[in-house]
Amino acid sequence: MKENLSKKEIVFCRLKAEGKSDIEAAEQAGFLKQTGEKLSKQERIQKEIMRQLKEKKKQNIADDEEILQFLTSVMKGDAYIEKSDSIMKDRMKAAELLGKRQNTFEQPELKNDAVIIVDDIVKGK
Repeated sequence: MKENLSKKEIVFCRLKAEGKSDIEAAEQAGFLKQTGEKLSKQERIQKEIMRQLKEKKKQNIADDEEILQFLTSVMKGDAYIEKSDSIMKDRMKAAELLGKRQNTFEQPELKNDAVIIVDDIVKGK
């Protein structure tokens, strides 16, 4: 959706996603303040604001690599330099729960779905 918006409109959307009012966002993006309300009613602007809100939300969640980097630093002892043991236990538990939720610790299983039927029943005895 970004490609259909001007630079000023993208700035307006970013400011709205940050929580600015229509008037504040319009003025800071370089529009007249009365333009803010008109812009925020446009579907393409609303979609871009929602896209930016989703992107912002994604950035706040640790991904698999961040979890593994943290666990590795804890394993090596790097993380203990600054933190108390109780804080580190809480952080480790949080990393463990995130890892489980995101299946970070699951190993890809070898696909061997073929079923082999062996006819080892002797007939006629």
